[in-house]
Amino acid sequence: LSMAVGLLLIPHNFAALSRLAVRSSPLVSMATETSSCDYLVVGAGASGMSFVDTLLLHAPEPVSVTLLDKREQPGGHWNDAYDYVTLHQPARNYGVESTALEAFTQHPEKLASRDEILDYYRSLLSRWGEAGHRVSFVGGAAYDFGSASYVDASGSRVGVDASKVVDARYTENDLPLLVPPKFSVGDGVDLIPPNQLPARGAGEGRRYCVLGGGKTGQDAVLFLRQTLGVPLDRIAWVVPHLPWITARDPPSPLRQNTCIEFIASALEAHAAAGSPPSALSSSAFLQSAFAKLEEEGKVYRLLPGETPTKFMDATLNRREAELLRESAPSVIRGRGRVASLSSTGDLVFADGSELALPWANEGGRSAAELTTYVHCTAGAFNFGASAAEGRRPVFSSEGEITVQELFQFPGFCFNGAVVAWLECQRGLSLAQKNALCELPPPPEEGEAPPLGQVAGQVGPLSAGRLPLATPPLLQAPARTRPRCAHGARAPIGHPLLVSLRNLRRWYATPGMGEWLHGLRLFSLAMNGYSLAEGRALVEKNCDGLVEAGLLTPPEEGR
Repeated sequence: LSMAVGLLLIPHNFAALSRLAVRSSPLVSMATETSSCDYLVVGAGASGMSFVDTLLLHAPEPVSVTLLDKREQPGGHWNDAYDYVTLHQPARNYGVESTALEAFTQHPEKLASRDEILDYYRSLLSRWGEAGHRVSFVGGAAYDFGSASYVDASGSRVGVDASKVVDARYTENDLPLLVPPKFSVGDGVDLIPPNQLPARGAGEGRRYCVLGGGKTGQDAVLFLRQTLGVPLDRIAWVVPHLPWITARDPPSPLRQNTCIEFIASALEAHAAAGSPPSALSSSAFLQSAFAKLEEEGKVYRLLPGETPTKFMDATLNRREAELLRESAPSVIRGRGRVASLSSTGDLVFADGSELALPWANEGGRSAAELTTYVHCTAGAFNFGASAAEGRRPVFSSEGEITVQELFQFPGFCFNGAVVAWLECQRGLSLAQKNALCELPPPPEEGEAPPLGQVAGQVGPLSAGRLPLATPPLLQAPARTRPRCAHGARAPIGHPLLVSLRNLRRWYATPGMGEWLHGLRLFSLAMNGYSLAEGRALVEKNCDGLVEAGLLTPPEEGR
């Protein structure tokens, strides 16, 4: 998060923004003691725990691991999540390779609760120890990459002599509890993170204004309606961008549409529409896939008749979606993002327009006096911790491994396992491992928007750029690829295509396809695809994208 944003004010009830580690230290203190290990894993969240588990399962020889986190226990952002949150995806596709999370949850749809997930991660530390693995967990510690040391809970600095350092906090979620809003807040305005909703209640005619239309905002509105019983006429909900919502209903509530299946849906819908060339350079190609999935009951719109423009794979069942649709009269949309909350409680938008809440001046009291504003605008997948650090390879020659996003929805735990499995393949060189880890395109160069990036926009499949150093198996046709600064054509870099290219490489790597289809975290395996069926789907997608003119074979694209 950049503190250079001129209108950023931090309300008193938000925790100071803290991060798991710093990349460099201007003043290196002498460590009072030193520990050693084969692997130091910085970050004990979903990615870090998955990395460690797969490393322990597949390392050619026994390894020692020090697992370090700023929090007192493993579980990453789940330690900071609001109490009423549940997992968005089926538990059978979340966690680590060795241990089923679904055994820890009582939810009929296997959507594990916050406490169940934290219990699961705590149990893994015991299970690893009982299996004879040498894993030490250090909680309440901040690691300094520059000095190769950490400060523990007692304030002592401990040096770490590790053969390899794994940065597993690169895709750390941004949460409203820890990430202040990017809009300014007037004096006297009651702005809270969603964690504080349970303590507020619905008494004394309290009104609520929920800011943000993503899954956190959806959860907040559902909690207000279902649990606190707040009437609709006491709720205002600011939704800058309408989202597509993944359906979580029979006949397959334990399945989840995957990025590879989504590409197939887009190609089928494009062909059914007569393959219009104009669709390829606009959002129409991907929107046709959502329309097809909607007909099949696999996605929902928040507001019927309104075309969503975002997708972050938030999931709802039909009952929850209908309850949110009932909130339509409370939805404030079409104005963009809120830039500030005035001292009287009015909403001031980025375009300068202002809007008073419906109950402003009721009984002679301002909206600020009557309203609790709920900050749900952090953008969980903005990855603010690493956004300022720059992109780096997954495997570095200095012995550092950075777990990053290699595969789209669902992906966090899966990506940690994939990086660990590749690390265990002693027959692969550093260059070969990185060639199997193409990364999504970095954000466009230039100054970040004052109100932050907008993630999940549904745009052209051809959007995005990647450096030529990333070896593509499929490239964009030379006539359509954007130019790099030196004039050469860059490969297409949409995250969906990055996922497809990576999976195609993995299937071509000896033993990796067999491992993937035995992995509980792999989405195609979760959905019942055999190895042969998975390979066939990937090749069909590649052929379809070539036929559509979005990709060409590598020998033609060079």
